[in-house]
Amino acid sequence: MEKFIHVDCCNSTQELLKEQLAVNPNDELTVSCELQLEGRGRGINTWEDSNGTICFSMNIAPHIKTSFTALEMSLLVSRFFETKGRFISLKWPNDLQNAMGKKCGGILVQNAGNNYLAGIGINLFHEKTEFGAVYETNFEIEKKSWAQDISQFIRIHRYKESSEIITDWIKKCVHLNQQVKIIDNEQVTTGFFLGLGEYGEALIMNESGIHHLYNGTLRLV
Repeated sequence: MEKFIHVDCCNSTQELLKEQLAVNPNDELTVSCELQLEGRGRGINTWEDSNGTICFSMNIAPHIKTSFTALEMSLLVSRFFETKGRFISLKWPNDLQNAMGKKCGGILVQNAGNNYLAGIGINLFHEKTEFGAVYETNFEIEKKSWAQDISQFIRIHRYKESSEIITDWIKKCVHLNQQVKIIDNEQVTTGFFLGLGEYGEALIMNESGIHHLYNGTLRLV
């Protein structure tokens, strides 16, 4: 049975989850907070908390192909908001976008010993207009309840087959068949996004052929 911990404030729900699992490594655990001070994004990026932001981390079993795990998590979060009447599109590898094309959430998956830790940040709303959000207006929220509902949805609806993730993810991809560039350190690859490969990698086609890219930040051209 899943255990759930909600705190007023923490530096990072990922670090709090690691601390809790160090004591009880076999727990199925989700931790969330009212305020996260040092949220992380991919690479050196940070995740800014706000009154309308849900931040939580959960330990999960990796997908049968571990490289699909973050893709699966973003897909499941998008499916959760479908049940709320909101269509959230997906940007490779693990970003959530609202109807205006702005990032409204992200997933960070880490391997920590025998556990995979999924850190999830979602802007339900945001006072700063430059930030994307799921909803256009502010409203009263209970962050604990939202985090619980989303984490339980994820645990119940895990995918068994990688092919099903590819099919469902492509339906929600915001940049399918569009020209993009993927930046991975000093390497920049520009071309048309064809879909996902057998390991969840981005398939990019340009004049030199089809490239399989496993890491990087994707931007529309």
